[in-house]
Amino acid sequence: MSWFSRKPTQQKYIEAAVTVASNLFLHTIPGAEDAPAPLQFGLPDSRYRYMLFCVSAVAAAALAYDEKKHIQPQALMEGCLQFARWIASEHAQEYFDDPTSSQDSIDNTKAYLQELLKSWGRWAELEKRGKTVESIEFILHMIRATESHLPADTADVQRLGSLALSIACRLQTMRGALIELASR
Repeated sequence: MSWFSRKPTQQKYIEAAVTVASNLFLHTIPGAEDAPAPLQFGLPDSRYRYMLFCVSAVAAAALAYDEKKHIQPQALMEGCLQFARWIASEHAQEYFDDPTSSQDSIDNTKAYLQELLKSWGRWAELEKRGKTVESIEFILHMIRATESHLPADTADVQRLGSLALSIACRLQTMRGALIELASR
């Protein structure tokens, strides 16, 4: 009966992560029909930073809930990096205020994605300790960092609270979607 349970390849996990992250991005950016919060992209590369946030959210969910360690973190990270750099290069006008000066952001993709994944590690610690409110606030501050270098103020907390909560509630579902897509 083992022919019914085909184990996905690492490439399938990467492709599934990209699909789930793309859906998260497209359903939460300004202009999306069901966007839970009005994002205020104030940095020249805010859209790109937010897309990387979405990629990191899916990667964090995939790895945090992977008890059997089927997904190789390094392979997932490299695949996500390749996707992010490719999409930024091919569609710079969609991610940068000035596409002609996007190369610095693209060159810093690895460092930025690593920093996001490190931040998601802090989220995982909060979750394990049952600090749900703090974990949602942590997500909110990560989202705010994609918009501006300024810390979140009271208005930002109110504006981004529903998005942070929505993402926090979807993390296990995102992992489930990734596993299902990878198994196809």
